[in-house]
Amino acid sequence: MAKQESLIKFRGKVGDLSFSKHRSRGYEVRMKGGVDKARIQTDPNFQRTRENMAEFGTAAGTAKLLRIQLNNLLRTFADNTMRNRLTSLIHRIQKSDSANARGERIFLEENSTMLKGFEFNQASSLKMLLGEKLEPTYDRTAGEATLIIPEFNPQNDVMLLNGATHMLFTLAVAELSTDEVPPRPVMVRSGYIPLIGVHVEETLQAPLVVDAAKVVYIIVGISMYQEVNGEFYPLKNNPYNAMTIVDVDIP
Repeated sequence: MAKQESLIKFRGKVGDLSFSKHRSRGYEVRMKGGVDKARIQTDPNFQRTRENMAEFGTAAGTAKLLRIQLNNLLRTFADNTMRNRLTSLIHRIQKSDSANARGERIFLEENSTMLKGFEFNQASSLKMLLGEKLEPTYDRTAGEATLIIPEFNPQNDVMLLNGATHMLFTLAVAELSTDEVPPRPVMVRSGYIPLIGVHVEETLQAPLVVDAAKVVYIIVGISMYQEVNGEFYPLKNNPYNAMTIVDVDIP
């Protein structure tokens, strides 16, 4: 891949050259190439390519619905790679579909346990920020998700970030849905917990009543803040905020 070294940075197309900016590699330039679009759409030799394109398009649509559902949470926790990583994961889940033919495989809810462990910020994790296990549960009978935050001493059990004075826990529970307008998750948050002194055990509970046949997934997040004159401000860019799909409850 050719690099742009001049003071003037181009974007777009000039003749057979295409100029772009990659988020990590900087400005790049490449020559126009590849197979004609019409040929890909009609040539029997590109049947596998068309099947892959169809499935990846379906995966992108499903991932978009999840992002819409979690939009309010993503503003605080997601990094700039989350979109592509989530689409890639959904694509892998689609490939677990053993009922439909190649090119027509879809996201089946019985395979959704593969969502468990997904990190919305790949630079951080719950385990990195807190040296205690967080294991939420979902009770279908009661229609409630529960997270017990164990007693901990921030000085020993928390990754202390420069400038941070407090931390906050978020518990979210959502019905897994591929509807055009997916239902919003139910969220509850702890108070702002000072990063000094022992924090006693605390329980967060989020009510969510769903149909017995619905899949439910549970998310836990940890975010860091700085207190100034009684106001709490998120750390710049929240580089270490963590949010994880910690469990997927299949009926």
